[in-house]
Amino acid sequence: MNPSDCHISVVVIGFNGREFIHDCLATTFASLADNRAEVIVIDNGSTDGTPELIARHFPDACLIRNDHNTGFAAAVNKGLAEARGEYILILNQDTRIIADAVDKLAARMKRDNAIGTIGPKFIGFDGRLQKSARAFPRYRDLFFEFTGLTRLFPESKLFSRWKMGWFDHLTEKPVDQPMGAALMIRRSVVDEIGGFDENFPIFFNDVDFCRRVKGRGYVNLYYPEAVIEHFLGGSTRKMKAPMIIESHRAMYRYFRKYNRSLTGRPVLYFWGMILFLTARVRAFLARRNPAE
Repeated sequence: MNPSDCHISVVVIGFNGREFIHDCLATTFASLADNRAEVIVIDNGSTDGTPELIARHFPDACLIRNDHNTGFAAAVNKGLAEARGEYILILNQDTRIIADAVDKLAARMKRDNAIGTIGPKFIGFDGRLQKSARAFPRYRDLFFEFTGLTRLFPESKLFSRWKMGWFDHLTEKPVDQPMGAALMIRRSVVDEIGGFDENFPIFFNDVDFCRRVKGRGYVNLYYPEAVIEHFLGGSTRKMKAPMIIESHRAMYRYFRKYNRSLTGRPVLYFWGMILFLTARVRAFLARRNPAE
């Protein structure tokens, strides 16, 4: 295939996901009716036999092996550099493609040049809808989360603004951020704004990327006509406590990046301390109750 012939690139990021990767790749290849497509797997230093399984069962995949875990953002950037498609789907290993979801995402994006990223509807492996669209978080959203108001009023447009609990996820809608577990990006947008910010190695890199996309005037679209199954937390649950700490650290970095004013620094430092303390408490509880 000539580089100019490639229409869709699917970039799968894998790390010690042997129990997921076969179904992920099998359903991905089955979904790609357009033969002008490529599948790239960036293996982030797996030690559980994942790369060997891929090489054995999916010889048509382009397998790139990192010798250590570089983080999600760096792996995505390596995939973006390798990808030749006009439309690039970044895909977690703990997903399964339903029917022709990849082609549906690309077809919808092709119809509207204003779309910079597009995300599907997610359902769990148990068939339940996953509310995946997000607004960009603000400090008040942290207050609502930590005080429990989000859980008390899950469908409130005020208290559940960040995680959009009020949205039914059944209709197409421009949103701040579709979930990064399966996010299709227009190649020309990557060329314009660059790849993922590697200062967010695991979490919030998708939030940051979508914010930069929207900041350039493009639309981030939630598109429920395309459906993908997602095992929520499948890529991080084996290291729950460290991932909790890293998620809070990433949130602080996000607020620091987008709140640079001198007057905002006291508020940033206050919430940084809250995030630090709550991360330690949650990680401690996770270590004591690893099955939960």
